[in-house]
Parts: sequence; structure tokens; C-alpha cells
Amino acid sequence: MKKALLSLAVAGLALTAVQASFAQTQTNFAPENTGDLNNYLPINRIPSGGAIPLQQAYRINATSTSTTGGGFTTTATQADTGNAGSVPGSNLTAPFARNVGFCGANFELGAHYQVPGFVNESGACITNQFPNIPGVPNELVTAVPGIFALCSVNRNLLTGSGTPDYRQRLNCNAFAQCNVAIKINGFGTMPAGSFGSPFVQSCRLTKNIPSQPKCPGVYPGASFTQFGAGIRTWWSLIYSPPGTEFILRITTRCLGLPGTRFFGQTSVHVDEYHFKVVVTIESLLAVIDVLHSFALGTSEIPCIAAEDVYLALRLAVARIFCASGQQLQQDRLFTAEALVIAFCAFGDCFDQDVFFGPGVFPPSNDVSLAGAFGPTGIIDTFENPCCCKLLVDLDNLGGSLGILSTF
Repeated sequence: MKKALLSLAVAGLALTAVQASFAQTQTNFAPENTGDLNNYLPINRIPSGGAIPLQQAYRINATSTSTTGGGFTTTATQADTGNAGSVPGSNLTAPFARNVGFCGANFELGAHYQVPGFVNESGACITNQFPNIPGVPNELVTAVPGIFALCSVNRNLLTGSGTPDYRQRLNCNAFAQCNVAIKINGFGTMPAGSFGSPFVQSCRLTKNIPSQPKCPGVYPGASFTQFGAGIRTWWSLIYSPPGTEFILRITTRCLGLPGTRFFGQTSVHVDEYHFKVVVTIESLLAVIDVLHSFALGTSEIPCIAAEDVYLALRLAVARIFCASGQQLQQDRLFTAEALVIAFCAFGDCFDQDVFFGPGVFPPSNDVSLAGAFGPTGIIDTFENPCCCKLLVDLDNLGGSLGILSTF
């Protein structure tokens, strides 16, 4: 079914020995014999025992006709000054078109996807994410990719150079802290307020991507590590499989404060910030909308190419949420998976004549039946693994809902 394996970049780990006199509460700490420097340091995991959840995509609903009314709109704030006189019979400049939908002489009324609310058998579940708000055009783009961004700063502010350098670097100093109680792996704690003068000794970011049994060729599993100035601070999450984890490790030196029994002593600890990509019904519906908005290269069509399949996908996912009871939820999840597989065309790269057949590109709004793959409503390529993304999201959604077993 698929496809070239993702290449795995492995970064070397350089360890620097740190001389430090540890506080008295740390003297009973017995490091494990693994050769890992971290085992000699107290670890402060943030959040404790868990991770900060990240969504792959976010909903943007229009709630006001005003650009400052608290809702999202695509009303342009600048005019096309080179197009004066484009309004018939006047010297006015035509405003940019809204991202809504054109309806003849009435122009932009947003008459696009009048999707009804979905309810379960008892009528208690409404999941309509395209509400028809009076006076508010429905935006065609209703979701955007999730972004994981770490605190960054202009490079010259880190180097002390007076010459502006707008290249971004991780602002490690923003994470330096000494005023927290550090749990020393079960061997006691360093009380909060005992140390100060934080100094960052190293920054390290690890990205762990779990393997996905539904699409092992696309998601075989990988781990990447970056250090210091080589840390990327901006990640787009639309194709990140659930379970992907970002771990930021900040090694900080602290000095004992005057007036405490730790005065004159040095402590070194590691703060670990854990972030994990998760999937929910809401985020999966947003992922579907994003995959229906972004184009495959210069084709100007999205990977969810058929409008009827797009609407069917949204309905199938919403019905999982609306189902009463785990058995019905499981049945509807399997139905959603079958829908993806039935209308997906898998290929290494996008070749329009292969996917849609010679002379059939660009396709209409409906499912194409002329291509080499049979019914084509969703396009999956190495660069845009839309079907694999939907399948692994559904698989992980089933696990989070407790309706699928992990073997």
C-alpha cells in the first residue's frame, strides 16, 4: 500500500561533566547505573506525572460581523489600490472578497455547507460546527493547523551583539528557575526558596514520534534530539500522530541563598517540560476541515477532494461522539475507518492522470470514478498522507475513548 520509509535523523549526545557540591538533602541520592548524566541530577517534571496536551488543529468560528467583535472573519483591512475604478460607475476600489461564498447579485452570503446539527438516538447531542448566525457569513476556512511554539528571542539579544539579528533562538533563560521544590526521585526534596541565581547550563529538545500500526510506512516511529542554538522553536502539528511528545530539558545551576542552610552550596537540576499531541472529537473534526482546505501543491484542490466525502467524514466522526454506549461508539468508529479506506487513493506522489484519469482533471465536487485507484474522494501521498493521518487519528481516538484494545 505504501511507500518510502521516513528517514531517521539521529543526533549525537554530548555530555559535559559538571562539578557541583550538592545540597545536604541530595547526598542520599543513589544514581542508577545507566551512564545517563540525568540520573545524577534531580528531575523536576512539568507537569508532574503528565504532559501538556497539544491539538493538531483548532476551530475558528465566526461569531460577529465586526473584525473586532471577538469572532474570526476574513474581512480585508487593506484595499487593492492598483484596482481603482473596479466598482462599476464609480472611482471606488473594490474590496477584497471575503472567504465565504458568492451568491449572485447578493454577493457574499456564505451559502456554503448548510450542515444540519447531528443528534443521537435520544436527541441529546448537537455537534453542528457550522451554525447559521444571522448576519454572519459562514467562513469557508473553519479550522487552522495547530502550532507548538517555544519561547524564542532575537539572536543578537542572546549573544549581546548590538547589531540586530532577527533569527530566532530558543530563549532558554525564560525557563531558568530555582524557586521550586525539586523532587529527587524519591530521596527527598530541595525546599522551595532555598536557592537562587539560576544559570542555564544546557537546553535540549527531544521529539518522540510513536509508530502507528495502521500506517507503519508513514509513521514507523522516530526520535529526534536538538541542542542549544539548533533547537527548532516552531512546529506545525497537522500531520503529527497522537502520542507525539516534545520534551524540553533545561539543566540549571542554582546557588544557595544567604540565610539558609544551603548558603555557599551549588545545586544542579533538570526541569523537564512535557508536551503531547492528543486527539479528541473536536480536534479530529478540525483536522478534517484543514485537510479539506489546504491544496495539494499547485493543483488548487485539497487532499479531501470530494465534497460529499468531506461531509460524510464529518458526519461519521460526529456520530461517534453522539453515540450512546461504547458498543455503538465502536461500531461508528469502524464505519468512519471504512469510509476513509473505501474512498482513499494511496500513491507515492500526486499524479493527476493516475488519481483521476486522463482528461478528468480538475475533478468535479463529487467522487471521481475514472482513476486507476477506483473511487477517489481522498488523496494520500508521501508529502500529504491525509488518509493515514485520519486512520491513525481514529485508531488513537478509539483508544482514548476506551473502545479499542491495545495489543
